[in-house]
Amino acid sequence: MGYAMVFGAAVLWGTIGIVSRNLYGSGLAAQSVVTLRAASAAALLVCALAALRPGALRMRLRDVPLFVAYGLVSVAAFYLLYFTTIERLSVAAAAVLMYTSPAFVALAAALTLGERLTRPKLLALALTLAGCALVARAYEPATFRGQIVGVLTGLGSGFTYGMYSIFGKHALKRYHPWTVQAYSLVFGAVPLVLLFGRDAARALAAAPEVVPSLAYIVLVTTLGAYSLYLAGLQAVEASHAAIISTIEPVVAALLGFWLLQEPLQLPQIVGIALVLGSAVMLNAQPEPAPAATPVQPAAVHTEPARRTPGSAR
Repeated sequence: MGYAMVFGAAVLWGTIGIVSRNLYGSGLAAQSVVTLRAASAAALLVCALAALRPGALRMRLRDVPLFVAYGLVSVAAFYLLYFTTIERLSVAAAAVLMYTSPAFVALAAALTLGERLTRPKLLALALTLAGCALVARAYEPATFRGQIVGVLTGLGSGFTYGMYSIFGKHALKRYHPWTVQAYSLVFGAVPLVLLFGRDAARALAAAPEVVPSLAYIVLVTTLGAYSLYLAGLQAVEASHAAIISTIEPVVAALLGFWLLQEPLQLPQIVGIALVLGSAVMLNAQPEPAPAATPVQPAAVHTEPARRTPGSAR
């Protein structure tokens, strides 16, 4: 079920590109879209929890730095770095660089969570990176255009995207997934609102027809997908979750082919097969015992019995 939840989250994330076309086509800049996405999702989730489950909003003072870093790094910084990469490079190149995230997650999980770098995991990681590169057409000469700044911001987006799993794995030891999601969104939305909130509000007021698409982005690909991902992250290693989540560009490529008649080249098909193969390989591996006692809904602040040893959108 853990793998299924992570897989489902990645499938939902893969639909973002199709829906975002309507938003961008209506004149909304990427900064406005990500600001509205983060701020709306944070506000809705906090209000829902306050009304239905106020205990889930309790947070220990000592954990504030964790959630601040979580939101700043894996929400605000990721959105801004990824947008900057798209501005300087192509969308395909940005996707290739963002999906270096499983490598960052595998290394960080080995250092901070005690997850082993096994041969099957390393092989799955290599297959995933190669597959994502093929799906995003990294083999085309003009993909990177020799832009060193764009490459650096792209690698930064991969790192910050990957840290979503690392921060999440640590936070899930003591908090319910809804609590983790709420505070990561809140602390990520605040700097985005401060930087782009006024422009985002004006853009939305000028194009009210985008509200249904924005609602889908907020409810389905943010609140729904991240809920699935964090729930799955409780049961599987962070590095495994990061690799499984790379099914997202595969879903995006297939949807573009089926719905938008975008061409699907042979190397992309090979890349899809590699990504799917790595997911099957990981699912066939025995999963180690969970790192911590699962958090029960009625005890969102209970410390795990032992502190033992796990990615990001």
